[in-house]
Amino acid sequence: MLLDAPTSSVTPAAAETGPLIEEDVAPEAAPTSVDEALPTELQPIVIETPPEVPTAPPLFESALPIDPGPIPEGLPNLSAQGCNSCHYEVHQQWVDSPHATAWSNPNIETAFERVGDATACRSCHLPLSMQHAELAKGYHEGDPTRPELVPNHGWDPTIMTEGVTCTACHVRDGKILSTRAITDAPHPMAQSAELASSSMCATCHQLSWAESDHPIYDTYGEWSRSGYADAGVRCQDCHMPPEAGLATASRFAAMASHQLESDPGRALSVLVDLNSVVVNRGESWPLKIRVQNTGAGHAVPTGSPFKKLRLSATLIDSKGRELASPVVREYARTIQNEPPWSLISDDRILPGEESLIQGEIVVSQRKRSGPINLVIQLDKTVAEEVVESTILQTIPLTLQ
Repeated sequence: MLLDAPTSSVTPAAAETGPLIEEDVAPEAAPTSVDEALPTELQPIVIETPPEVPTAPPLFESALPIDPGPIPEGLPNLSAQGCNSCHYEVHQQWVDSPHATAWSNPNIETAFERVGDATACRSCHLPLSMQHAELAKGYHEGDPTRPELVPNHGWDPTIMTEGVTCTACHVRDGKILSTRAITDAPHPMAQSAELASSSMCATCHQLSWAESDHPIYDTYGEWSRSGYADAGVRCQDCHMPPEAGLATASRFAAMASHQLESDPGRALSVLVDLNSVVVNRGESWPLKIRVQNTGAGHAVPTGSPFKKLRLSATLIDSKGRELASPVVREYARTIQNEPPWSLISDDRILPGEESLIQGEIVVSQRKRSGPINLVIQLDKTVAEEVVESTILQTIPLTLQ
């Protein structure tokens, strides 16, 4: 929902009067107004009520996918390619973002198959009606995996390839939306407070299905229950921080980054506790690790229940070879593979909480002594396949 701009007004309080008692001394002549009773230099400042911030209609008034309306005057098309001509720095950030690849990422199709290729999922990854060759006019028995599809004569295959494209968030009713009031643009503009609010992100990052005991996507819910929401830290503050650059071809300014970064290395603090820097071959070497969610306003990991994070602690020799079986811990939320998609387990790390990992590593006596490293690595997995790896820490040790 849109947030109305605060307004200011000055309303003089009514003065209460009553009969004088013996100690009261009535003034000889009461001033006709407060202003007349004050010297000129102490006259009150008149605070004018500022005009209301012009806002656009709610960005997602109806269920996805939506029709953004006509092409704004001055724009040749609704493709991100058209925006690129002036907003090329922002466009370049978006090109490599999860929004731009929301449809082309090969892991997406795997996830769709897990939930029966539900139209509800495709509607977030392709939020514009013109991105769909077919549209659902209803669902058999209310089942989102059984849509009744009809041909879409307004289908645009070019814009379909752009996933969550510029138009999805910035075009409504023939105007370009911005978080700021802009009057010198070559196309119609409208200011939207909702565009800068966390509630906007909830449109796609919060999803509940009928009869399920838990939201399928609960990122917005996790944030809303955290201290980040209480402190007024929005989703955009972490995922779209301001960066100085060419907001347009002719204007240098601070603008929101459109890379939509999601770095678990920034979200987590990994604290390692060791008894010794020496690892003796053939002996048990104890290891204790505390993993804290110190930088994410939601659970780690969040979003898709088919995405997991796997933390591993491995002893590596000078040639990069594993010396023994690693200590491994997975963080995930598991749901049923069919309706009603009920929650089975959840061992993710909530904001401000920590996970304790304890284990032992035994290196064979056959291994050669010398310098080694303890490598703490975080792997993101989808359908048990590693899709991204991040080395969080490397600690030098000695094997003897």
